Amino acid sequence: MSDANPLENALAWFTSAPARWRSDAEAVAEWVWVVLQGDFADNPTTAQTVTGGLISMIPLVDQLSDLRDLVANVRALREDENDPWRWVALALTLVGLFPTLGSLVKTGLKVVVAEARREVYRAATVAYKGRNWLEGQKLWNETAESVERGIARLDALLASAPMRKALAGLRIDEPYRHLATEIRASAASLDAKSLRAAYDSAIDALEWVLGRVQRWGTAASASAAGELLASLGRVRDRLNDGLAQVLEPLRYWLACLARRLEVCGDMQYRAMVNARNGHKLVPTRLRHDIEVESIRSRPPPWVHESRRARHPSLAEAPAVPPGHFGIGDDEASVVKGAFQSFSERVVADRLPPGARLVRVVDPRSRDDSPFWMAEDDFRALKSKGEWREKCAVWAHWNGNGEYTVYVVPPGGGLPVWRGTAASQRLEVSGKPVLNESGEMFWLSGGAQQFVVNPADLDPAFLERRKRTGWSYANESVDDLLMPVGVPVLKNQWGNEQI
Repeated sequence: MSDANPLENALAWFTSAPARWRSDAEAVAEWVWVVLQGDFADNPTTAQTVTGGLISMIPLVDQLSDLRDLVANVRALREDENDPWRWVALALTLVGLFPTLGSLVKTGLKVVVAEARREVYRAATVAYKGRNWLEGQKLWNETAESVERGIARLDALLASAPMRKALAGLRIDEPYRHLATEIRASAASLDAKSLRAAYDSAIDALEWVLGRVQRWGTAASASAAGELLASLGRVRDRLNDGLAQVLEPLRYWLACLARRLEVCGDMQYRAMVNARNGHKLVPTRLRHDIEVESIRSRPPPWVHESRRARHPSLAEAPAVPPGHFGIGDDEASVVKGAFQSFSERVVADRLPPGARLVRVVDPRSRDDSPFWMAEDDFRALKSKGEWREKCAVWAHWNGNGEYTVYVVPPGGGLPVWRGTAASQRLEVSGKPVLNESGEMFWLSGGAQQFVVNPADLDPAFLERRKRTGWSYANESVDDLLMPVGVPVLKNQWGNEQI
């Protein structure tokens, strides 16, 4: 195959080419076969959804994604051709193959449908029980939660910088309304003929690819490709009967989906009559579940994987000197248990007047917080990643982007606890998140930190917020969405801006 072959280029998106790619046609066939029989991902991460959605807008790569989905549908039907839920799953795939749909609509529909299709297979095991009929309301009820998950992933896709650029190029200002309009139109014209035409078009492409697998591949892959071709033909012969029982439920489901997307569009343009419309930013603090997904998929450089912490937390709270505040488990709630954020050794100290402390914050963070660092240590940090690693701050705790300086006022000084920041473990519901090797994900810690009692802070000696210069987000590393609007750089003291 030549370097200019578009199928080669498209397949390259799915997996690395074998070492014998240029010299051994058998290796090519094996590779194509592995690509085509890829199963649906059970729980794709947000990053995978965004990346897959963008890639699926590329011609030919988009077609290969469709072929993989179609192969999975046919395999499922081979197990039980009388299950209407499996015909629904096939029909959902075929709707995404309609040539009249634009690339944006296909991509958006596939993101939502991928979640619903997985739920359809799950529902089939508990709701089918030998019945060969299905109602539209039943289909929507069973998949409603999965649709919400799909819309959440669609939100992330539409908010990504590359997709926003693509939307601008397509001159689509309201993507949810656009999707709803196109999906409703597809539902109105949905019939067995259009679905069959989409199936035949996909079959033509699959027959071409599988024919080369049979010609160039090993005996085993050639035999398996032949069996798949036979299954494709079997499903085609039963297509009219299978689709007839699911057309009405599917039209109902698509109409419900279109309305749900319209609601998403309406929510973006809500207005409150006679109410102050304050300027708000898209939060820069990463959602906990999204950070967990992102780190599991591709740990950033500042996260290390290990069975043990580099800087273990203190097991016991230190003794409290007279006139000092405590940081044990029985202290005031704002500093309760703060001793566990220290490692090795923590000492009670009192900073002199004029000492300068820095707190890194995001637009939603409070400035009157217990955790600070020396200004010199802050100036020595080179990047957001270094700050997260050394100060052990997860993105769902603090999105960064800004910092504030507190100057110790004249008088008797500021009581603090000073010591080494302990390592912080990534957790879900109090349990550690593990990689495939059973190791935990850690932020190392190791920087010097200070814990203060917020009650001892005077807002009159808090300097105005400034930008860290690290940007509010870095999509290529930590999957944060870029904020919309202009940061106001307002200090947050308690529940008020100052």
